Amino acid sequence: MKKINREELLTTLESVKSGLSQREIIEQSSCFIFKDKKIMTFNDEMACSYPSPIDIKGAVQAMPLITILQKMSQDDEITIEASKTELLINGARRYAGIRLEKEILIPIDTLESPKNWTKLPKDFTEALKIVKECAGEDETQFTMTYIHLHSDYIEACDNYQIIRYKIKTHIEKDFLVRRDSLSHVVGLNATEFSETKHWIHFRSPSGLVISCRRYKEEFPDMSKILKTSGTPAILPKGLIQAAERAETFSVENMEDNQVTISLSRNEITVLGKGTSGWYKEIKKIKYKGDSIIFTISPKLLVEIIKRRNECQISPTRLKIEDGKFIYVTCLGKPEKESKSEK
Repeated sequence: MKKINREELLTTLESVKSGLSQREIIEQSSCFIFKDKKIMTFNDEMACSYPSPIDIKGAVQAMPLITILQKMSQDDEITIEASKTELLINGARRYAGIRLEKEILIPIDTLESPKNWTKLPKDFTEALKIVKECAGEDETQFTMTYIHLHSDYIEACDNYQIIRYKIKTHIEKDFLVRRDSLSHVVGLNATEFSETKHWIHFRSPSGLVISCRRYKEEFPDMSKILKTSGTPAILPKGLIQAAERAETFSVENMEDNQVTISLSRNEITVLGKGTSGWYKEIKKIKYKGDSIIFTISPKLLVEIIKRRNECQISPTRLKIEDGKFIYVTCLGKPEKESKSEK
C-alpha cells in the first residue's frame, strides 16, 4: 500500500477548497471529488482541480477530511484506501474512516475541459487585484457584482465607483465573471488561461486549475463617466498608513469593508468604523474646494495611492488616472460627526 505525505495531501486539499460551497446548494458541492486521478471541487459558479496522490473514485465531505488530517499531526506519512463505503486513513496507531460516496452526483461533467492554453499577460493578477475591489455586493443588480473582461481592459462598478484597468487580455469576446470567483484567481499565480463555451479556466505552473463560469450579459458602457475632469489635487502618501490603521475596524464589516474619506479646506480625513470601535486620522492637503466625502475599500485606496496620488476633483466626482488604470468615484456632502468622532 502506497504511503502518502500527510502535509502534502493537506496542501493539495487546501488548494482546491475555494471551489467548495459553504451551503450545499447542489448535492456534493461541499465534497472533495476524486476522479480521473484528480481532486476536484465544484459549486456551479467555479471549480478547482489538481492532480491527486490518491487513485480512487468518489465524493468525501471536505471538512471532516481536512480536520482529521490536521489532527493526525504526529504522522508524517499515512496510507489511504477506499472500501465500498468509506475512505480509510491509517497512521501510526491512529485510524479513521470517512463516508465515501462512490456515485458522483454533482454535475461536474458539465464543466468543459480546456484544450488550448494561452499565456496570461504579466500584470493580469495585479489588474484583477485592484479591479475586484470595485465590484458591488447587491445581488439585485446583477452586472454590478461581476467583473467585465474585455480584450483591451478589465473593469468593475458598484454604481458608486468604477475602475478600468487597461490590459491586453487576449480574450476573444468580452464577458462577465462573478467577482467572488475571480478573487480566488488572484492568489493562484496563474500563467495561462483557456476559454470554453461557458467557462474561463486559469492554470498555475504547479497544475492547479481554477475554472470560473462566464456570462454574456452586457456591461453598461462607462466611457463617458471615465472622461470626468476637474481641479487637480495631490493626495498625501500618508493616506496609505492611515487607511491601513482605519481598516483595523472597517474590516469587521465583512460585506462592506469601506473607509470614509472627507475633504475640507486644506484637510483630508480617513475614518474607519466597525462593531468594536472606530479610527480617525487627519492629514494636510492643498485643497480649497467645497467639503466632500466618499467611501472606498481601504485595500483599493492603498493600491491606488501606491501607483498614483494625483487626482482631479469635480463637484460630483473624484478621478485618479495613470497610464494603466482610471478610477472614478461619486462624491457627497459630509454628514455631521458624532461627539465621540469629533
